[in-house]
Amino acid sequence: MPRSWKKENNEGFESPMDILGLSPDLLPSFQKFFIKKYNFNSLSQIPEIKSHLRNRKILILDAEDLFGRKDLQIEELKRAIDELKEFLKKSGGSIGRIGDKYLILTPNSQVRISN
Repeated sequence: MPRSWKKENNEGFESPMDILGLSPDLLPSFQKFFIKKYNFNSLSQIPEIKSHLRNRKILILDAEDLFGRKDLQIEELKRAIDELKEFLKKSGGSIGRIGDKYLILTPNSQVRISN
């Protein structure tokens, strides 16, 4: 019989999972994710960004320097973003834009960006 979502009494909460009333058999389905702000100022950083995503990091990319570069061709930037999109598509992740200078990338389908 599954545990109810409510605790019978308000004493003895030992962890966030206990507070939520989640049973230990559900714990393996939860993964730990970390959020990291990352300064994205060169296309050569794409492999490092992919590595962070493989390690279950949610990235908030500050791309202001990259977007503002005069020497960078728009086609190069588009190809780099498409490469990240393809990588994320394979892992079930997602990408979104926050304002004019930030991108947010999630590593897999466990964490999604809502439009």
